[in-house]
Amino acid sequence: MKKKKLLFLTILFFLTAILTSCLFDSEDSALSSWLSDQGLPDSYKVQTLSVSDLTPISAEAFLNMTPRSANDRSLLGRYSNIEHDMVLDFGFESGLLSSLKSADSAASFLFFRLIPSLYRSKYFPKDSFPITEELALNVSWKLSRSTKSDFLEDLKEISDSSWFDSLKDWNPDGSVDTTYSISIGSKDSTLTLVLPHALIDDIRSEISNCRLQIRLSAPDAKHVYRFYGPNYIYGPQFRMTTLSDTLYKYRNLTPFRVADAIVNHEECSDCLVLHGGVTDSLVVELPSEPIMKSLSDFYGDEFPYNMGDGDDVRQAVVRAQVTFSRDDSQGSSELGLPIQVVVGTYRDSADKELRRIEDYKPNDSLVKKSGHPNMVFHEGDSLTLQVTYGMREFINKASDGRTFKLMMRMGYPVLQEKDPSYENYITSKGDTSYVFFSQFDYARYDFTEVMKKPATLKLWLASKRGED
Repeated sequence: MKKKKLLFLTILFFLTAILTSCLFDSEDSALSSWLSDQGLPDSYKVQTLSVSDLTPISAEAFLNMTPRSANDRSLLGRYSNIEHDMVLDFGFESGLLSSLKSADSAASFLFFRLIPSLYRSKYFPKDSFPITEELALNVSWKLSRSTKSDFLEDLKEISDSSWFDSLKDWNPDGSVDTTYSISIGSKDSTLTLVLPHALIDDIRSEISNCRLQIRLSAPDAKHVYRFYGPNYIYGPQFRMTTLSDTLYKYRNLTPFRVADAIVNHEECSDCLVLHGGVTDSLVVELPSEPIMKSLSDFYGDEFPYNMGDGDDVRQAVVRAQVTFSRDDSQGSSELGLPIQVVVGTYRDSADKELRRIEDYKPNDSLVKKSGHPNMVFHEGDSLTLQVTYGMREFINKASDGRTFKLMMRMGYPVLQEKDPSYENYITSKGDTSYVFFSQFDYARYDFTEVMKKPATLKLWLASKRGED
């Protein structure tokens, strides 16, 4: 039995690692003879099985509200019921504060440079310009001081994760509501915010080393504005200006770090909503009984066939996909592009449940005809997700009564939905062909009604039945 199992696993690896793309560009009727065409044993066959009417037994949406790094892409505003607050962390040394305190007058500004790859992109909706709105902004801040000489160096040593955790309970020392007139054209690149005098007065009140944490909130904004983060030379700048005896001085400061603090304004706590650009997820459970019964009926014997270590060595999943209905009218997107849905499945490892992101393998002929099936906001009324890794494990473990679980997230917008490469590549002319857009669409998609309808599971099985 061990030799047979080793032979089977060797053939399975050969199948999945080398020949998968060819296999799944074929018609179903040709799959069973494909192995023999490749010179592999005739006893191994590729057969397909569809299991319909799989109504999810549970579905739950999760939104991770933990603040996260915005050092590469800083965000401010709101779209699709998700607000993005920007929190910046600065340090001021005592020498600067001494000159600031003695100045006749002082002012400060925040400068942000918009990410041109978004706003100047030919894929950004042209009818969006100019972007104009009266941006109602809440500016709040926290100050901490110390006379220690290494105060600023200590600030740099604070880990991002501990800082993010501290932002969950934001109790500011001061806060001011203000309004800015925003007008952004396709060639505009900067946004300047004049900071409240109350903040400057707080900073000027002492000359010891100072840490400033400042939070910008725009809960009624019409857009999510994207800026360079401090990892770039174009990142946010805090400018302090002073005037003393007609001598004008200014100083620019870069934040140590920037956080994206997410605020959820969804009113329906039970709705199954996914948002683009954030780390929320939708976990769906499908029942095991109809899947196992269909396999038993398909093979005509008990399934799974348990021997030795409990794995049924007579078949393995070469590919699996689950298809849900889709209604794009229940969603909203800013860029108007199709958006990929990323899927992960669950498996056991040392009695611990782990999630593994699935490796998507395009069906070339299908993609060229109707586009990738794992997208929302494009033609068609279905969403097909590949769940091969998870189903490969599930098929041999489901006898203990477990359900089949998958996780969904919204990924990047797709620029070429009918390009089967599914990755950016260099063309024969040396140009880069971009299949994905480089920026997230902070879109919203409601799967509540979708998960009330039955799904269909399709399996491709490489099988050897019997002992010979």
